[in-house]
Amino acid sequence: MIRAVFLFFFVLIVYSALKVLFRSAIRGYHEDDRRRTAVQGEEMVQDPECRTYVVKSRAVTRRINGKLCSFCSEACAQQYEVKSRT
Repeated sequence: MIRAVFLFFFVLIVYSALKVLFRSAIRGYHEDDRRRTAVQGEEMVQDPECRTYVVKSRAVTRRINGKLCSFCSEACAQQYEVKSRT
């Protein structure tokens, strides 16, 4: 009788551990899918001042000498504008 009780608790513990393990694996798999779809398809543009790449939707855009330029920050845009005037 005691063996049956110990076996029951052993099986219950193994079942609970496997359930937690599989749930976390499935949750991690689906979170990876969400991260990939959020980043996928974003267009990148290069900052002409510091040469870094920026996501186009987050870039600071300015029209300088009739040309539309995208910058990583307001500071880079101002530096580029000063250099292009001289």
